[in-house]
Amino acid sequence: MVDKYIKSNMCVLPWTSLEVDTNGSASPCCLYKGEIDSYKVYNTDLKTIQNSEYMERLRQQFRNGEKPAGCTMCWQEEEAGKVSKRMNSYYKMKNSLQDWTPDTAPSLKFIDFKLGNICNLKCRICGSYSSSKWAQEELDYGNNPVARQNLKDGGWPKRNPQFFDDIKDVLQDVEYFEFTGGEPMMIENHFKILEHCVEQGYAPRQYIHYNTNGTQLPEERIFWMWSQFKNVEIAFSIDDVGTKFEYQRYGAKWDEVEHNLKQYKSYVGTNNTDFQICSTINIFNILSLDKLFDWVKEFKPKYFHVNTLFAPDCFNIQTLPQELKKIVTDKFQHLPPYRSIINFMNMSDKHSETMNTERRRRIRITDEYRKENFSSIFPELNNFLKIYD
Repeated sequence: MVDKYIKSNMCVLPWTSLEVDTNGSASPCCLYKGEIDSYKVYNTDLKTIQNSEYMERLRQQFRNGEKPAGCTMCWQEEEAGKVSKRMNSYYKMKNSLQDWTPDTAPSLKFIDFKLGNICNLKCRICGSYSSSKWAQEELDYGNNPVARQNLKDGGWPKRNPQFFDDIKDVLQDVEYFEFTGGEPMMIENHFKILEHCVEQGYAPRQYIHYNTNGTQLPEERIFWMWSQFKNVEIAFSIDDVGTKFEYQRYGAKWDEVEHNLKQYKSYVGTNNTDFQICSTINIFNILSLDKLFDWVKEFKPKYFHVNTLFAPDCFNIQTLPQELKKIVTDKFQHLPPYRSIINFMNMSDKHSETMNTERRRRIRITDEYRKENFSSIFPELNNFLKIYD
């Protein structure tokens, strides 16, 4: 069954999954472009959203063999030879999908929680939508209605704490949780969801996945609670090492993050917890892939997962000049984790002077505010991108 649907255009997520986004809206998954109408999860229950007309239209598109426009990111990744989220979802849920067909009734098995945009970092590839710290900085740049709205919307869990009680009704059937952010380890209320699952006896059959920036080390009682679940996967977002890491994930200190990652390993006393390094490949780290690869080998995670950055466009590696793309291809194509990334980079030429201008503007305004300098951290990269003369 799994192979049959992977080889088609079919995606199981509209039948089994919902993403709760940082502003309280909902979508079929984290890569989907668009929201499910005007629903907010703190005033409409998740079952109602999953059974909405919007979601039924999306499911029908898949039954018809179409490629919905909102799913563009998966189609692009598959074209580049990557295992997309659509494909990976079949592998992840294959045991519970043995009898699934496109005519199966929707059942909420997978919830991706982004419970607000509370975060302590201002990563270069991020923005106010996913980071409260970024929203505050963008407001310091000048009048910015979007950042102001994102700061307000991203705080919805604090204004609607009843959500964490109301959601308990749907947790019994859930098999997979994802907690991203914002920074999930800073959103204390999410532990209420897990505590309920432990108390009700759901935990032994449930999986948890985290994406965390590695700056937050939970109390030891949290590690005990995680030990009650079937499996806990903690993916640390590490895009580079040393000073380049600190430039890209502003507010983090490399030595402290390395120390925390070692502490995570030492605190885990059961075999139900896996560690993953998740790297987002973008214009900032494109010439550091070998250094990142060497560090990952030393850390020895169970998985090393690489993502491609789609937005902001000016930080997407498809916008790099051809001469730099050739250097990257020649230098790193022998490293297995990056082959599909290089395919993605070369499959489209989005380089333009307009893109260069926007990239230069964004980097410089942030450098000026933070008293940093791109060219001093990335001198070789600056030779190609001309952020500074």
